[in-house]
Amino acid sequence: MSSHADTILTEEIVPRLRHLIPHQVPRVGSEDPEELLQDATLIAARMLDRARANGKTVTPGNIAYYTLLHVRCGRRSHSASRSDAMGTRTQIVGNSRLDSLDDAVGAQDAEEPLTLGDVLASDATDPAETAARNLDWQAFAATLNEQDLAVLQCLADDVRLQEVATRCGVCRSTVQGWRNRLTELVRRFMGTDVLHLIQRTPRWRENLTSLHEQLECRMDRRLAA
Repeated sequence: MSSHADTILTEEIVPRLRHLIPHQVPRVGSEDPEELLQDATLIAARMLDRARANGKTVTPGNIAYYTLLHVRCGRRSHSASRSDAMGTRTQIVGNSRLDSLDDAVGAQDAEEPLTLGDVLASDATDPAETAARNLDWQAFAATLNEQDLAVLQCLADDVRLQEVATRCGVCRSTVQGWRNRLTELVRRFMGTDVLHLIQRTPRWRENLTSLHEQLECRMDRRLAA
C-alpha cells in the first residue's frame, strides 16, 4: 500500500469506522468495539488496495460504507464462512449458537443445580492418556522375565497368587517375592510417583470443582450478609 493510501486509511476511513462501529455493528460473544475496529481496518485496507490495483477510483466514504456492511453481516478479516460453528457470521444468521458451560440446566431450585459442563463432562480416562499408558506398559512388559509376566497377568486378571504358585510349582512366599520385585521394577521404569499420577484427578476436573466451590462460598457469604 502506498503512503497516500495509508494516509487515507488512517486519517479518513478509520475515524469513520471508529465512530460507526459501536452503534451499528452487532457484537457476538466476547467481541468489543476495539477488536471490531481492528478487524474492519484490515478489511478496509485490503479493499482499498484491491481497488487501486485494479485502477478504480474510490472515496474514503465508499470504503468505509462497504467495510461497515461486511462487518455488520458477520464478515471478518479472517473468515466469511457460514458453516464454521464458531464463526461470527454463522451465529448472526442463526445457524449456530454458543452457550456457556457454566449455564445451569435442569431444575433451578435444586440444592446443587447442574451446569452444562457437568452434563457434558465425562469421568472416563482421556483416550490419548490411555494410549500412552498402553505403550508404556508394552515397553515395560518387554523387559520382564517369564515369572514377572505371570505375576503381572495374575494381578491384571485379579487372580490369587496361590494359583500362580501352583502353576509354577513353587510356594506362595516365592510368588510374593516375585510380586515385591515386580513392584520395584515398575517404580524404576515408570518413576517413583507413578501411583500418584495414575490416581490424580484430571486438571480440568480440579479447576471445575474449584470454580464451583468458589461460587458456593460466594453465595454463602451473600446469604449470611
